[in-house]
Amino acid sequence: MLEETNNQTLARMFMGAKARIVRGARGFPIRDNAAMGHTKPTGMFMSLKSGRAMPWESFHELHLMWISEADTAVVRFLAQPLRLELFVRHRAKPIMYFPDIERGLAGGAVEIIEVKRSLDEVDRDPNYALKIERAKKAFRAEGFRFRIMTAEDHIDLQPRLANARTIVLDRFTKVPDIDKLRLGEALDAAGGSLAYGKATEVLSHRGDPRDHDARAKIHASVVRRTVSIDLKRRLTLDSPVTEVRNMRRLPRAA
Repeated sequence: MLEETNNQTLARMFMGAKARIVRGARGFPIRDNAAMGHTKPTGMFMSLKSGRAMPWESFHELHLMWISEADTAVVRFLAQPLRLELFVRHRAKPIMYFPDIERGLAGGAVEIIEVKRSLDEVDRDPNYALKIERAKKAFRAEGFRFRIMTAEDHIDLQPRLANARTIVLDRFTKVPDIDKLRLGEALDAAGGSLAYGKATEVLSHRGDPRDHDARAKIHASVVRRTVSIDLKRRLTLDSPVTEVRNMRRLPRAA
């Protein structure tokens, strides 16, 4: 009964909360020492797409970074980019919330993501669930989308995760201008889409649809958002490689 009363009191406090967003300098993580003292796996991921190294604090976060790096719908992403401060009545200090990842999408939308293994991690703690719900409202008021992405339902899904990892491993491969031109001309001649094997053949010096070096250039082009591959389908020689027509980023609505 006491716990229920405390939760009701906290809920009333959150309803009247005001919020402030504080960002890290130059887009760097605002909580760059978050991994200190953790016993769970942690590390850094170097993103070519975003042009910086970013910390991850679970394999689920790392996997989402792979997916974001390989998904041409994602223009840029940042890890731990901001701190949300929730000011509530009868509390001297604000309640802090650090989202895991922010992604800028083609077309201009921005989404804030909380990464969890499953929704049980949120549901089992009523106070945390209340904070997440209030954070969702605060971000939406700022024009951002807010999502909880779970490993079970959104991240560790095959073949998307395996495809993303394959592409990301080749992200630093150089793509000479002559290869960009050859692939672009082949895509134009084919109406904007080529089979994966055919695109590989175009970039292969020996015309081999299984040429590893040529495939690596295609994968690097996906990360650079020149071409796109559907991550949700098993990658075969017949998989479409599609030209990306970059959309102009739209200004956020006031």
